[in-house]
Amino acid sequence: MALLVLLLLLAAVTTATGLALFALPFVATAALVAMAPGAPFAQPRSIVVGHLSATALALGATAVAGPSVWTAAVATALSLAPMMLLRAPHPPAAATAALVGLTAPAPLYLLTPVLSASALVIVAGLVIGRALPGHDYPASWR
Repeated sequence: MALLVLLLLLAAVTTATGLALFALPFVATAALVAMAPGAPFAQPRSIVVGHLSATALALGATAVAGPSVWTAAVATALSLAPMMLLRAPHPPAAATAALVGLTAPAPLYLLTPVLSASALVIVAGLVIGRALPGHDYPASWR
């Protein structure tokens, strides 16, 4: 039920605004928050820092090498390093790096949809965590 609510919210905001919030990495983030709200990968800090660091790295890679499957592969692999160094691992962020490596979006992609979708999933997770028994979210803000 929690995942359906999160996905419908992402779909509604995408439809209403035209922003690409229903991209697969953010769907995967929503699934983590819904299915494993206590997991370290699902915590707000990991979501925001993971997606932002992976996106920034991938934007840099595409600026240097241009968009391609090769750039996507390298950006995805390299995106793990800042997540681990910043102690904010978030596996769906690797998919964000791949998407950026394939498509080379504008730098504003960091804000829309990356930061917007991350914030939307976190806020919805908080609301769902208050509404559904046994769905405590977040387990930690660190």
